[in-house]
Amino acid sequence: MLIAFASSDGKTIDSHFASAPRFEMYKFTGGPQGIIHTSLSSEDMMESNDKVDVRLRMLKECAIVYCTQIGGPAAARLVQCGIHPLKVPVGAEIVDELNKLNKLLLSKKLPPWLKKKVGDC
Repeated sequence: MLIAFASSDGKTIDSHFASAPRFEMYKFTGGPQGIIHTSLSSEDMMESNDKVDVRLRMLKECAIVYCTQIGGPAAARLVQCGIHPLKVPVGAEIVDELNKLNKLLLSKKLPPWLKKKVGDC
């Protein structure tokens, strides 16, 4: 399962979805390698007329996208693409959110939306 975090510093979730300079991507592999990390940024993101569309194309493989804010129409477009948006407070640590998600996945007590995501992966 691929997870993205809107971040400007690579450590905290501190960006609005539509204005995030980059996304930190983490893949839960379920295998011995654990979690794989990469950063994803694009020069096109700042210059495009439709910032949401550019981000949707970049994040199309993600199951969940964490951000500090997201507009209603952008959230609806994410959901239509099968991506679940999650808002967290500015400055939330990426590692803390990864740990929370990992604990939730291990608990097997998943909310319906996450159960569907795990089933799709």
